[in-house]
Amino acid sequence: MIINPYPQGCAQVLLAQLAPYLSASTKVYAVLDHSFDPHLLKRMRNRIEWVSLYQDRGADIDISLLLCVLNSENEAEFIKQIELLLKITNGQPMLSFYLSALDREVIFSHFDHYFEVSILPEKLSYILRYADTRILPNLFTQFSPEQSAAFLSPFSYLVYFDREAQIIWLEGGRQAQITNQALVLTEVQFIKMMDKTLADQILQNIQLLELQSLLPTEPSKAYAQITELCDIALAKGSRDDSDILSFCVEHLRIEAA
Repeated sequence: MIINPYPQGCAQVLLAQLAPYLSASTKVYAVLDHSFDPHLLKRMRNRIEWVSLYQDRGADIDISLLLCVLNSENEAEFIKQIELLLKITNGQPMLSFYLSALDREVIFSHFDHYFEVSILPEKLSYILRYADTRILPNLFTQFSPEQSAAFLSPFSYLVYFDREAQIIWLEGGRQAQITNQALVLTEVQFIKMMDKTLADQILQNIQLLELQSLLPTEPSKAYAQITELCDIALAKGSRDDSDILSFCVEHLRIEAA
């Protein structure tokens, strides 16, 4: 698991929180990051309508982000869909919900503008994995107020789970229009955003080395511990990822001894 498992009764809590905002004019969309589970579509069992957000970009569906339309007008079916989504994404940072009055085709066009991000001044482009809920909050931290407003403009709310599997709500703009331009970040914004991914990279390398027994079993606590060690390594002047990894492993072994 990469994030904490959903707590017992999570589906009921989420449904209760969503209930006041559901209406005939409000559609509930789920966005899934397919790259976390190659068997995702099979596990969905044709119970949820979906479209690949990369279908016009020539990207393999196995790495695509999926835009799902939930049947919020049928309470019984909606409950089953929420329960299924939580079951197949448990422990993975790959699920978020977007509430909007706009149709799927419009929401698809909005997200299509966020397929990639361009970095100034070189104008280098990178695929933007905003459906990874570890990356999502980092984006909003680095976005300007105008960029945050543009991303959230067609939604009433964005709902996702943090590393502790707590439900996070972000209020949107409730606008009838969508963004009409691709995302552009400055080099400073991008570097700061990438700096926030260091602990996840170190965690992944520790797991590849099969040293996860040195870590707390709870993913959020493991992340917090590695973040602290990375900060210490950076403060000591380490800049190379391999040096930071060695520093973290050494300290983990000392603490485990």
